[in-house]
Amino acid sequence: MSKQECAIDDNRPLLKQLVHLGPSEYQAWLLRTSRGKARFFESDVLEAVTAVKWWVVPLLWLPVAALLAARASATLPLQSLAALAAAGVLLWQLIEYSLHRWLFHAVPSSPQLIVAHFLMHGNHHKYPSDIDRLVFPPLPACLPASIIYGALRACLPQAPAAAIFSGVLVGYVAYDCMHYLMHSGHLRGRLRTRHMHHHYADDTVAYGISSPLFDILLGTQQRKAKAAS
Repeated sequence: MSKQECAIDDNRPLLKQLVHLGPSEYQAWLLRTSRGKARFFESDVLEAVTAVKWWVVPLLWLPVAALLAARASATLPLQSLAALAAAGVLLWQLIEYSLHRWLFHAVPSSPQLIVAHFLMHGNHHKYPSDIDRLVFPPLPACLPASIIYGALRACLPQAPAAAIFSGVLVGYVAYDCMHYLMHSGHLRGRLRTRHMHHHYADDTVAYGISSPLFDILLGTQQRKAKAAS
């Protein structure tokens, strides 16, 4: 353990401290899981933006999904709407897997990237029991949502794009709520077991949280011998 790594004080705002860590020190610090929660910013306003109650996610995004589906239903048959929405749920599962594997678990190489990584996902691996940081805050969530919808609109007419994006939002809400329930102990079973294995045993497997589908397809499913541990 390096002197820099030892110098991180969980009782003080973290971001100003993390910029002094190198990539290897940061990764080593993340691997030592801490209980409870930490303060990120000195500013109370910025600190409040990083914490959100789980129920905010369905309260905000499900009405948006319903509105998009209703608009799409004006020009699409119900059967087509349902099929496109189901495709959107599958698309979300691919996005969820891809973000988790290739972005959230990338090794940051500069102080700025270390801070960005910690805000996106590193804080969750360091403090997995921080109950108010288990779902994604709505304000920063608007950026990836806009990118996904914009990409769909660039490729498809409005009604199919809206139908697919409604499914993406439903898939996202299911993911975030399931993630909260797993860490709060209200959801038991195989999905929770594999996610806890990702946190506490092997973070190179089980990147899918709401579904193991893409872990199975892309070869990162937890091996049976590890699952029994």
